Amino acid sequence: MNSSISGGTFNGPVFMGRDPRMFQHDSMAQPAPDHPEPVPRMLPFGPDGFVDREAPRARLDELLAGRDGQGAPLLVLLHGTLGVGKTGLVLHWAQQRKDDFPGGVFYADMSPQGLAGAAETAAVLESFIGVLGTPRAELPSTVDGLAGRFRSLTAGRPSLVLLDGVVSASQVRRLLPGHPGSMVVLTSRFRLGAFEGEERDGRLPVRLVVPELDEEACAELFRAVAGDDVPGGEALRTVLRASAGLPYVVRIAAARAADPMFDGVEGLAARIARENILEALDMPRRLFDLAYEALDPEVRRGFRLLGAHPTPEFADALLDELAPGVRGPLYAAGLLERSEPGRSRLNGVLHGHAQILAGADPGSRGALERVIDWYLRRAGAAELSLSSRWRAGPLFAEPDALAGVFADRSQALRALEADRNNLVAVAELREIEPARLCQLTEAVHAMFLARGHHTLWIRIARLALDAARRDAETGGLMLARMHFELAFALNDRGSAEDLEEALLHYGAARESARRIGHERTESSALEGLGRIATAQGLPQTAMELYGQALAALGGLEHPRGRALLEYHQGNAASAAGQHEQAVRHLAQALRGFQGLAVPDTGNAAKTRLRYATARLAAGRPEDAVEPLALALEAFAEPSLNRADAVLVRGDVRGALGDPEAARADWEAALGLYESLRSIRAEEARIRLAGSAPGHGEPQD
Repeated sequence: MNSSISGGTFNGPVFMGRDPRMFQHDSMAQPAPDHPEPVPRMLPFGPDGFVDREAPRARLDELLAGRDGQGAPLLVLLHGTLGVGKTGLVLHWAQQRKDDFPGGVFYADMSPQGLAGAAETAAVLESFIGVLGTPRAELPSTVDGLAGRFRSLTAGRPSLVLLDGVVSASQVRRLLPGHPGSMVVLTSRFRLGAFEGEERDGRLPVRLVVPELDEEACAELFRAVAGDDVPGGEALRTVLRASAGLPYVVRIAAARAADPMFDGVEGLAARIARENILEALDMPRRLFDLAYEALDPEVRRGFRLLGAHPTPEFADALLDELAPGVRGPLYAAGLLERSEPGRSRLNGVLHGHAQILAGADPGSRGALERVIDWYLRRAGAAELSLSSRWRAGPLFAEPDALAGVFADRSQALRALEADRNNLVAVAELREIEPARLCQLTEAVHAMFLARGHHTLWIRIARLALDAARRDAETGGLMLARMHFELAFALNDRGSAEDLEEALLHYGAARESARRIGHERTESSALEGLGRIATAQGLPQTAMELYGQALAALGGLEHPRGRALLEYHQGNAASAAGQHEQAVRHLAQALRGFQGLAVPDTGNAAKTRLRYATARLAAGRPEDAVEPLALALEAFAEPSLNRADAVLVRGDVRGALGDPEAARADWEAALGLYESLRSIRAEEARIRLAGSAPGHGEPQD
């Protein structure tokens, strides 16, 4: 049992012990509510007009049927040449068989995404664990910890994991689910080398070669795209032979044949023969040139502009802003495809072709600036909708300019969640100016904090800090802010190594801010140092640092920051056993949160919960009743905060001599924790086991 807690800001009681015992509470006394586990369905849409592939689908069905009795998840590798249809095959099969996996279906694109590089295992695990409903604050801080949590969460039911575009076998090991009846299906245009552990335990992946389509299947697919009235004959056979059995090329050729500019199949066949596009290395480029040249001038311009985007996948809204009116024609031409509702993608090779065209077009050079502006504006608007914290820089100087981008907080979170990898790709652009990169780092703070995407968050923060160090104009405040942003992200992830590095960056942020006289950032850095001291079990040191953070504010008007620091001091005092001092700080914090121009009801409720806990610890449970009642009114929706408050109310009722009411609260807290899939459920189970009838009496 791992009793460590990492990441986020924790509020509430914790049970920790050297040799913890696991108790099962008496479910006959009062059954816990039934909370169905999430069943992820992460499958993207498969291709339209799917044909053939009976042999590999039958083999996959055979492997699926033979899972009984296996001791570990089954690995299946589908490999073949670029464009042969590996992804289409596995998505089509998985859509037909998803109900055979009661634990759900997980999907990740592992292929290189432009300048962002191949998908990081930690980022993929964070997304998998996120759809399983694990609270963000409880995400492990290391990739091995994330892998272990994923295995634990998937140990109960067989699931299917699809890893698309795998580049290296090393990407796979930590992404295996926990149930032995699960399947992990990989696609790769490489055969891949040895998988880690093959030699040790004899578990070899089943390797399936995805072959080219035969001519009959190519003709069926061609007609599915171009229409059933396509004539046969030698012209069609010429086109199909030129397509070399690659479904991707067949689809593009069929779209071109349906275009009147090509004079049908006959015209396309004649052009193919004349331009000799069958040459192996040149065939994709030549075919893409043909498809591109068939577009209207404005649609061609839109295609070139997509070459300025750093990855092949993007929101429809971005394309509509870059080149209004071209999305439909690009779909009709077979050059653009749907990735998910509201989002589109280019084939990776097509995207590379668009990049070449954009590089040769002086008129496309401003498109990259527009792409950067689009992401910066969207991230800034989301940041404002998600958090009221202070940020530096001109992006946030005029918040009215960002108003109206998103309707509400939920829409902002959904939009940035879908674009999280693109935000990293933008940060990695050589062309992005240091000042704008620093602004982007400030702008992704709240979203990455809310969703627990630490791997991506830390990558962007490191890039911004390096840029601020190199650029004289970005020095000063932005240098201090980027040290702070990186420290905050590391601190929130919370491994021992993270905390050690965060200490250095908080210290650098403090010194940089002190040199330029920026009280707010100096105070924030001291607050961060206090949080680390708390995490390291040094409450007295934490209290001193929080006090220094308050003093650093001087005469600065920052009422919310002062209230937060009083709150932190109260928590540290409780941890140090100074409960009366904790009560004084928490009471001051509560007055601060309530006295804001827009009262901070969320933090006020958390403060009341901590105040009640301090009163209980000081032996005054009667003084905890009212603040707990007010906290529970605020925590109306199921959440960790509500579960903590119900648990503490049970403790208070027990201390006041009402064991039945205490047990009822602990049962309710257990139900909430279980519905949230929280590790804190064990705290409620231990209380229930200790309150069971006859507990502690001799057994017959």
